Amino acid sequence: MSAAPTPHITFGIPAYNRPALLAETLASIAAQTADVPYEVIVCDDGTLPETAATVARFPADKFFYHRNTPTLGPVRNWNEVIRRARGTWVMVLHEDDTLYPWYLATVLPHLRPALAAICTRTISGAIPPQVGRVVPNPPRPTPAAPYLPRYFLKSSMTPFPGVLIRRDLAQQRGGFSAAAGPLADYEFWYRLACAGRIEVVREVAAFYRVADGQWTERAWPTMIRQTHLLRLRIAREQFPRSPRLGRWLARFFTYRNALSYAARFPQKPASLTRALRLRAIPFARLPSGWVWAALKRLA
Repeated sequence: MSAAPTPHITFGIPAYNRPALLAETLASIAAQTADVPYEVIVCDDGTLPETAATVARFPADKFFYHRNTPTLGPVRNWNEVIRRARGTWVMVLHEDDTLYPWYLATVLPHLRPALAAICTRTISGAIPPQVGRVVPNPPRPTPAAPYLPRYFLKSSMTPFPGVLIRRDLAQQRGGFSAAAGPLADYEFWYRLACAGRIEVVREVAAFYRVADGQWTERAWPTMIRQTHLLRLRIAREQFPRSPRLGRWLARFFTYRNALSYAARFPQKPASLTRALRLRAIPFARLPSGWVWAALKRLA
């Protein structure tokens, strides 16, 4: 019997006590239409035996389970799945997020050594919506656009799921930083964009689950301040010759984030109050789409 091929893709799933959602995530990987060697590594930080049992329902030559002893915590577990990966490309996929069947068929034509990472467009919600899509055989390449480092002044290129990272580059850059807390993904994607090229394929192929009690929902008062500090860092690094412009862009997008938080949450922490004071900056009421378009032209 011939040995299983070395995987080209690794899906790394940091798990924590949500086996029912994990089953959906694993099923979405198993349903991929592209024929490419891949592996799935579930690194379990939880305590439920159902997690291992869930992984065991899938083919043992592709789906692997590892129990973290001692537990690592969220960000270190993200790095653990990268460390254990064998694929040239690795994705950190949360146990409650999913991929659409055409995800791999969509990104594979774009993979090349010069790329640092690639992702697709993402849908967010409580339940994955049905998206009508027929994948031709062979699939036609969907256009991809670069996501440049200075674009991170506005936001990261994705809420999280559906990012394939070149594993060697991720390891060279030290992976996700636990010091960044709930911004660990945002900060890491920015560092990757500075180290190589990130592209976004203009196709919806990933689902980001939004649920009560998740990390972002709990941490947003702290994230307002942390995100603004990250934006100021990006401004310094990306606009060294135009510091006033860089600071204005950072403040503008922080103010727009504050408006969205104020509309979404009833709480009014001090961090939100301070961010809302940025309404006093010049041109704070410009349409954000105009500023985003101008930022892309500057790039």
